[in-house]
Amino acid sequence: MRRALTPLLLLVGLFLGLSGCSEKNYFEPQQIEGRVEYDGELPVPIVEIGYAAATLENGQVVTKEGLQSFRLPEGYRYIAQSGHLVAAAGDCKPNIVFNIDTNETITLDLPRRMVAAMFVPGSERIAFVIEGNRYGLYDYGQKKMVALYDSDTAITADIRIANPMMLDQLVLVPTLDGKLVILNAANGGKIREIVVGKGEDFNNIIYLNVIGDRLVAATPHRIISVSPKIMDAQAMEIADVVFVDDAIYILDKDGTVYHCDVDLKILDSEKFPFAHFVGVIYGEFIYIVEREGYIIATDPALAVSNVFELPDRIDKWFFTTPNAFYYDRYYFKLAAAPAVQESMEQAESQAQREAEGEADLAQSAEGGEAAEASKKREEESWFSEIWESLKKMASPDDSNETIRSDD
Repeated sequence: MRRALTPLLLLVGLFLGLSGCSEKNYFEPQQIEGRVEYDGELPVPIVEIGYAAATLENGQVVTKEGLQSFRLPEGYRYIAQSGHLVAAAGDCKPNIVFNIDTNETITLDLPRRMVAAMFVPGSERIAFVIEGNRYGLYDYGQKKMVALYDSDTAITADIRIANPMMLDQLVLVPTLDGKLVILNAANGGKIREIVVGKGEDFNNIIYLNVIGDRLVAATPHRIISVSPKIMDAQAMEIADVVFVDDAIYILDKDGTVYHCDVDLKILDSEKFPFAHFVGVIYGEFIYIVEREGYIIATDPALAVSNVFELPDRIDKWFFTTPNAFYYDRYYFKLAAAPAVQESMEQAESQAQREAEGEADLAQSAEGGEAAEASKKREEESWFSEIWESLKKMASPDDSNETIRSDD
């Protein structure tokens, strides 16, 4: 029963995230610049989305690179990929590593269904998170567990469950209860835990990325940016996060878009009353998809925006890549939308002429933000003392919760 319940909880998490705090108010743009049509159709509809891809009804996959030609075995969903190997999971099915060149599968002897994974480079190991908020390393070449840990119970989760990632020789595992756990890639030993967020519900890591010398992670309630010297954080109700041209854009569930630098200092913001953001695509401009069936196009500084109408309200599976979005069985690509680009260029030119008089106001607000950032840095200065040491530590935590290969 618990296995069958989890996808339902994830689906509930998705639509709670899309709907924000209220179902009574809807985004109603004052002006619509035009209508955007879909560019084409997928072979079949999307049946499930995740952090890295959308899986179609026929087993094909849409990744951040677009529609892939291979097909997963029936009933399986894409989790992660490295070259010709794909980690996949299915309801009431064993977890597998699938070879897309040979169609061969390797069964992973894991206790529950995988919800996140990463292939450890230079090895036959996979870092994983499974239902029940357990995580660790598994050697699929030798078919044995390297390390297995339990984390705090997480009953609910946002469907965008971030995959683990590498940092030098360390594995960063995002848990379902809002933590980043640092493991030794060689032996699976636990080195450190970093708390990203402490929300009671839907508190899993939904964004994880390395930006320059910054590690950026977010739950639906909090985002952090960690450097070798300092950690900055912002607490807000996060619908989505996107990194574009050395800037971080945070989409708040209250309809506000924040333009931040990599230190999470807010440079600009713009609120679209009652907007429920469901995804972002970007090129020269930022294109935000809104649940009621609109694209909000804005320049990088959030100085000007135009609204375009989509054919449908977004109430089915939806997945974005940097330059396209896929809805149900349809897709839209930026390259095929010159009218949207032209409209935005005209609007941006007008905004630039009007923006010169606002520079003094922005400069005066900077002092207050700097004071708040200084206080936050003092509270979290502990991280500066352990960041570099994390990379050098080789001996694992002496936790008795781990199962190692020599046990």
